[in-house]
Formats: sequence, structure tokens, C-alpha cells
Amino acid sequence: MATQDGIQHDLPHHNLPRRTRRQKRTQAATLVLMGATPFAVLGLDPLHTSVRVFQDVRACHSALSSSLAYCEALSTEAESRHADMAPEYTSLAQCSADFDHVTGDLACADGWCSADNLSTCETTDNGHFRPPFKSFLVDESVLRSAYQGDFPAPESLGEKQLQPVYGIADSTLHDGGESGSSSYSHHSHIPFFWHYVAANGQYLGNQTMRGSVTMARSQLASSGNKTYTGTTQRGGFGATARKTMQSARS
Repeated sequence: MATQDGIQHDLPHHNLPRRTRRQKRTQAATLVLMGATPFAVLGLDPLHTSVRVFQDVRACHSALSSSLAYCEALSTEAESRHADMAPEYTSLAQCSADFDHVTGDLACADGWCSADNLSTCETTDNGHFRPPFKSFLVDESVLRSAYQGDFPAPESLGEKQLQPVYGIADSTLHDGGESGSSSYSHHSHIPFFWHYVAANGQYLGNQTMRGSVTMARSQLASSGNKTYTGTTQRGGFGATARKTMQSARS
């Protein structure tokens, strides 16, 4: 059998440049495919999943236009998990500094914010404070089933498929907290720009996010209803959110 070198040696000399060009094109295409592969594989990786974040039932209904009742059921179930998953604070000032924000796109246009346009911390049964429930996360596989007329029972879904989501203030993510928040006066400054975070502090996206986001399933693990103490942002929920935001953008 002829060797590869022999085959190449027997080829007419005038064909070599064309073969070389073909080889270069093939190599270039291979490099492009290699660069694209991680993105393609990510969507098929069982360790990753695509999720949608809905600010409220109305946003869910926009995605599932024929399934308002199912959106309401998903929201109700996510809210029932809120008490067991939400981060808690011993300080109202710190909870407010991290989470208080204006929710309406046109809120406060006249300089006055109504209670309906504000998201503020609530008091828990044990005297702690936590962000309120409004938003929720749903796995894309659940939504695909709903599109096809099959509605998985919300209570049967794992927390990585359905869980409450919270709005964290933009200032929390971009302030290292070196000065702390001890001088923060409740409602003295309510930020308009905010971001979505999971109960464990995992960054999901800013308030304008639309469509799905793909992430590792491990990133959606429960926080175990962690309680944050003290009045500074260093080392608390805000620090976790900042770290995961930086990872998401890197």
C-alpha cells in the first residue's frame, strides 16, 4: 500500500497549491467549529439548563398567552416556597439597602412613588426581614411542555425548575460596601435600576432581560434560607451577588 507521502509525491505538481488551499480552508472551518462547539454543547449538557425569569404573572402570561391559569399556578407555588428559600436579614436597613427598588417602568414620573410601584422588604414571623415575593423562575422544559398542552403540576417541580426570584438594587452590585450601610435611611433613596437574583445570590440578569438564560444547575441550588447579620454589605448577600455577576459577565 502506498504511504501518504508517496501519494502526495505522485500527485501532479500543479495540483499542490489547490490542495493546500483546500487544507487551509478545512483547517479554518475546523477552528471555527471548535470555537462554536462549547456553545452548542452547553445547551445539551445535562448539567446545564435554560430558564426564564418572569417579573410577575402578567409577564408569564405574555409568554404563555393561552395559559393564564397555569401562570397563576406557577406563581402561587413559587410564592409558597418563598418563606423557605428567601434570604433573611437581622437588619431592616441592610435588607432595604440590598433590595428596595422601584418596579414600574413609568413609576414616580411625577416625583411621587406610590406603594404599588415600590418593592420593599417585609418582616418575617421570627422578626427578621426579607425581600418580598413577586418574581419567579421557570425551567424552559416546563414552558415547552405547556406550549404543547401538557402542564406539569407546579408542586411536582423541583426548586431548580421553579423558584422565587428577587430584585437586587444596582448600587448593591456596583458598590463594594466599604462604607457599609449604617448611614442608610430607610426609603431615603430608592434605586430605579435593579437586577434579578436567585435566592442563593446567583446573578440572573438586569431588569430589562428578556428570553431565556442558560446556566449550570448547581447555580440554582437553594440558599437554605440563609440569614445575614450586621449592617455592612461586605461578605453578605450583596457580596455573593456581585461575585456571581462578575462570573456571568466574564
